[in-house]
Amino acid sequence: MKRIGILFGLAAIGLLASCGNEANTTTEKKDETTTVVPTTSETTTVVPTTTVDETPVSIICPSGTPALGLANYYDSVDGASFEIVNGADQLVAAFGTKSHDVIVAPVNLGAKFYNTNENYVLAKTFVWGNLFLASKAELTSFEDINNKKLVVFGKNSTPDILTKILIQEKSLNVEIEYVDDVASANSVLVAGTAEYVITAEPAISKIKDAKGINVIDLQDEYKKVTGKDSYPQAGIFIKKEAKEDSKVLNAVDALVNSVKDAVEKPADTAKKAVAMHKSFETLGEAALTKAIPNCHFIIMDHDKEVAAVNEYLQYMIDLGFGKQAGDKLPNEEFFL
Repeated sequence: MKRIGILFGLAAIGLLASCGNEANTTTEKKDETTTVVPTTSETTTVVPTTTVDETPVSIICPSGTPALGLANYYDSVDGASFEIVNGADQLVAAFGTKSHDVIVAPVNLGAKFYNTNENYVLAKTFVWGNLFLASKAELTSFEDINNKKLVVFGKNSTPDILTKILIQEKSLNVEIEYVDDVASANSVLVAGTAEYVITAEPAISKIKDAKGINVIDLQDEYKKVTGKDSYPQAGIFIKKEAKEDSKVLNAVDALVNSVKDAVEKPADTAKKAVAMHKSFETLGEAALTKAIPNCHFIIMDHDKEVAAVNEYLQYMIDLGFGKQAGDKLPNEEFFL
């Protein structure tokens, strides 16, 4: 809106008069008019600023193979909001409390919690089997453990489930003894207190040659009994409501690219992993570089991945391990 102000000047006349014998003197002053030029009012428009959420995407990830596959991402964000944990307890808690934007976890664990609360959906599976039967004794086949004791790490987790599937399908008689983690399994093997153990990459690459340990790839054994190349072991899960969140989806893309880079550049990835976590520093770059090709990092197209995940979960259910997958197949909304 314009405002116009006009100031009208007034003429002022001063008259001075003298009396008596003095002559009269008159002083005349011309009228003065001051005109104020109208000014155009200035309007300041305040443009609202968009608040940019610069908070890093929070990620929780188990140590070992999953963390190794994501070492390139970890390096790119300098570890910001990327939590590496041992064991499944903190992953279980995260699925229940929705404490993180992204959870990296066993696929069957994610399916189990989706069937319970639908908090998280599967964005991408990237670890397709990293388990091995190991022994100092000569190994000719998985059947060598028949009527023997076998040490398995992670009761009710993927190593335990897959081992029981193979034992059941091959009709073997095996006594299972559990330890908490792969480091404990390797320790009893090296010490000679266990003849046969289930172990995993990347840890086994550190001790296999140095300690004269023989291994059988459980992915090969799984293929023999199912006809499938491998099984979906670990994946990237995001909150269900983040399906349209560009920040989270961009992080998923970056995580997937990290896995691809690990496959293409194992030595470079190993170097970054050593700086990422104490456990990788202990293993060393050489062992990690050697381990990466055996970790079975694979990025499948969506339809093939969905089919493979559902087949594995159904297989678990059919063989009596459905409790570890939520007792049913998740609906199609489980997949991003």
